Amino acid sequence: MNTEKLDRARIVVLSGEDFQRSERLREVLDTVVDPATRDFNLDIIYADEYRKKSRDFLRMFSELLVTFPMIASQRVIVVRNFDSLDAPTRKKTSELLSGTPDTTLVIIEGSEAKLSPKPKLDVLEESFKKIYEEKITGWIKNRFRKRGKTVTDSAAALIMNNVGTELGELDGEIEKAVIIAGDRETVTEEDVRLVVGEFRRDTVYNLCNAIGLNDFKGASRILASLVTAEKNKETYYLYTLFGHILKIAEYHRLVRTGAPQVEAEKAVSGTPFLWKHNSMPLQVENFNHARIRRSLTALARTESMMKKSGIDNQMLMELLLPLLFPAARMTTNGQEP
Repeated sequence: MNTEKLDRARIVVLSGEDFQRSERLREVLDTVVDPATRDFNLDIIYADEYRKKSRDFLRMFSELLVTFPMIASQRVIVVRNFDSLDAPTRKKTSELLSGTPDTTLVIIEGSEAKLSPKPKLDVLEESFKKIYEEKITGWIKNRFRKRGKTVTDSAAALIMNNVGTELGELDGEIEKAVIIAGDRETVTEEDVRLVVGEFRRDTVYNLCNAIGLNDFKGASRILASLVTAEKNKETYYLYTLFGHILKIAEYHRLVRTGAPQVEAEKAVSGTPFLWKHNSMPLQVENFNHARIRRSLTALARTESMMKKSGIDNQMLMELLLPLLFPAARMTTNGQEP
């Protein structure tokens, strides 16, 4: 964040992806709040606690807004999860912010936080986009660099493969891997295995791999674990499965057109490590043209049904799963009985 703009701002609005947003909030607070007077000059309000108490929220906020700092040049008010307030309360808060004194900095934070009407003061806004699968490995490497380490491609790929794409969980595993590496500059695959194991937790990537390896029992178990642990993410699972099968289809297309094998492998797995680690040679063999077409059709129909209200998405995923396998049910070793 631009410190010059922060110095001028009376209001900061942080929105978007949770982990990046929360990290930026900590950075801003470390910059603008003196630790010696933090207890006197920092107020954090959790707006979601005032969903049905808008009058209490507005009264408290308006009083804090004009309270002078103690033994410091400014006080800071943080409103977390601002978008959980109802629309009239958010509007009234935006109107109150126009009266923010020079001795107060207000930080508005929430996944969809925004001010309307926008106060006629210096407002610094920053929004954080979700980091998608294709950029996660780069994000992992940057997190290691922030800690003064480099990481091998295979180690970064293993973290993503076995932990998933939730940035908070990834960062926690990165911190552990850095500790394991000790004084060494480079974090290796062996360091990561000590932290995350071969399959530390069920992820949507492991679901994709189980389907690709014709492991119906394993895929059923992973799906049951995912829908229990992560509510309302069935659409995300569906699109991830779409992506996985489309990558396999692209592999076959490249092979048919005479592309180099290394190029075809990169299209489906990104790195040589993941090509071997996820047994991709067997997966692309298992998915012939007919199965790819049948699977994509089943996924498209399931997506259409998910868009209709009143249909249980978890049940739809459970009904979809057998349609992604060969007609003859496979055993756990990927071979036909």
